[in-house]
Amino acid sequence: MFSESFLESPWVILILIGNYLFLLALFYIQRRVGKKNYRYDERYYNVHNRAKGRTWDIMLVIMLIANPIVIIFDGIKFAFFFLNILYILHVSIWGFAAAYYDSKE
Repeated sequence: MFSESFLESPWVILILIGNYLFLLALFYIQRRVGKKNYRYDERYYNVHNRAKGRTWDIMLVIMLIANPIVIIFDGIKFAFFFLNILYILHVSIWGFAAAYYDSKE
């Protein structure tokens, strides 16, 4: 079920979890300092919301390009199904978010 490289070194997962916890702590520290310095004004939210929207658009194109590349080099295996699940989640979240914000206006 697991890959051979994972079975040879399962401690890598602990490093990833530690990294995620470190990044989470760093996020909260940065957020607290930013609030004290009034960094999060209306312009900040406008710029970052537009950047997030553009990122979703670009990610959709990347996923559509990656799908045939995975089929060519890896065949229809786990990576193909994983990319398709990510694509379905991506489009579903996009749809729910669009419906939610459309109903608010």
